[in-house]
Amino acid sequence: MKTNVVILGCGPAGLAAAAAVIHSGRECVIVSNTSQPSRLYGCQYLHAPVPGYEYAPKTQVGYWLIGTPEEYRRKVYGDKWEGKVSPEDFVGVHDAWDIRTTYRHMWNELITGNLVWLHEEPDIRDGILPDFVFALRPEKIISTIPAPALCLKDHKFTYHTIYASGSTSQKPFDENEIICDGTAQHPWYRISRVFGYQTIEWATAPETREPHAAVPKPLETDCDCYPEIARVGRYGKWQKSALVHEVYPEVKRLLA
Repeated sequence: MKTNVVILGCGPAGLAAAAAVIHSGRECVIVSNTSQPSRLYGCQYLHAPVPGYEYAPKTQVGYWLIGTPEEYRRKVYGDKWEGKVSPEDFVGVHDAWDIRTTYRHMWNELITGNLVWLHEEPDIRDGILPDFVFALRPEKIISTIPAPALCLKDHKFTYHTIYASGSTSQKPFDENEIICDGTAQHPWYRISRVFGYQTIEWATAPETREPHAAVPKPLETDCDCYPEIARVGRYGKWQKSALVHEVYPEVKRLLA
């Protein structure tokens, strides 16, 4: 008998989880409050391909830092947060896979291909899951939605809001390159152009008329609500270091 797994969220992490469930020979239900693909603000690339979607374009990315990691940490997060920052792990040249192509193919195959079901009105708010989720009697619930949506108490959720724009008024040095700046040399802290998509990110609201989006960057939480629900992905875990390519193998382990 196939196992019914419910996945909360249809962003890149949610669909990577769905792929892992289906490749494990199980049935999958995706619950989301939208019937549209996610807008991938700030998403740049995958550090490894999602199995089954290895045909996504691959390149090498140059990841560089102006200043020191400590300067970068203070510029982006202020003096109080002491967690690890991206330049500490990623500076140098490494392989990269196109996250947008991967996500588009996963959406076309996992949503419109009817391998999973998308519910358009989950009504998840104030930490309460809708009754129909439990009525499905799933063996496993896997959440990729922002963790505060599943909090039943007054738990702590630490995050930092950054501002992202697709502006091309400033460019990195080369194509497929990411420049991080911890100094006062530039008002932005990261500028990137990978697979033809450019993003500029600021730690505070920029003084520009160009359209930009406020994006919360999860840092940490002490929430332990719904211990029976597995949390994966950055927003599910509410953890900055959780990356999309890690979701597939993590879900495979959960179902083993």
